[in-house]
Amino acid sequence: MEGRAEKARKAGVPKPKVGQRQLFDPKELTERKAALADLTGDNLKAMLKALEKLEAAGPFRDVATAPPPSALDSLKSDFPNFSAVTETIQKHLILSRLGAEQLLKIPAILVNGPPGIGKTAYCSRLAGLLGVRFEQIDLSTGGANFSMTGLDSGYSSGHPGRIWQSLQHDSLSVLWQLDEVEKCTSDGRYGGNQYLLGLLEPSSAQRFIDNSTLLPLNASWIFYIATSNDKAAIDGPLRSRFHVFDIEAPKGRELHAVVHSIHRSILQTEPWAKHFEADLGEELTEILSGLSPREIRRSLVDAFANAALAQRTHLLAVDVQSQQKGSSLDSRRIGFL
Repeated sequence: MEGRAEKARKAGVPKPKVGQRQLFDPKELTERKAALADLTGDNLKAMLKALEKLEAAGPFRDVATAPPPSALDSLKSDFPNFSAVTETIQKHLILSRLGAEQLLKIPAILVNGPPGIGKTAYCSRLAGLLGVRFEQIDLSTGGANFSMTGLDSGYSSGHPGRIWQSLQHDSLSVLWQLDEVEKCTSDGRYGGNQYLLGLLEPSSAQRFIDNSTLLPLNASWIFYIATSNDKAAIDGPLRSRFHVFDIEAPKGRELHAVVHSIHRSILQTEPWAKHFEADLGEELTEILSGLSPREIRRSLVDAFANAALAQRTHLLAVDVQSQQKGSSLDSRRIGFL
């Protein structure tokens, strides 16, 4: 008897390449296009354009390959307060690499802790090391869910949502940072967090349906790191979908590592940084270690500006101190006056 793959080949059904997964069913897309006959005007044009663009790219998309766990080792030194998170992800990289195609899969993670401790910087850096796109989703505004799941094409302003847009790329693999997830409650307007509950269940995420296009898409390769300032405010059903980690602000020698990590990141990413010397020095490191990660970056950028104003290629303690009067650095410790 013929196997399923042989029957599919004879029927002319396309097959994914190694490292690819199916995003949509071509038959369902054809049916959905036919159903648009009831629409007129701009709505019809917009929906047809979205579906035709999807159809032209084909039903299959690439999926990221899991890197070796050692690829994340730098996170442990640069973000020491996130070490437990990093180690958990490394374990899942090991599992992913046991598969024949070594496709990347990591669990949904919640990092809970006070503002300014480096949650966004960690997520962005993690995405880069995993080789996937990074998207930051702000849930703190409490906006309508149709911005995420699409607005019915029956409305004059009907349009696909953020989830649909995130899947219109060559790769299905993307890391979403869900900012302040505690603000997304079950009793919120426009359906609350119900769409998130579905996305965080692998089986239902394989057939996510945008309210505008009504075409099922495979959203199961979106990876989630949610952030919160108060995990107790997160609805129980939503919190249960995550591996939960309580992150404290870095302390002691950990802060020195964070300072050097942020300084190194600035030197690597800012176009003007090549004009400055790479050494930060012990005195500046000690001064900046009295700040939160968010304040460290801001203070360093301002310090570089002060040095440039003084026509110097290196930083001095005065470059930080001169713009910290009245700030948290001025009001905390530090033994430098």
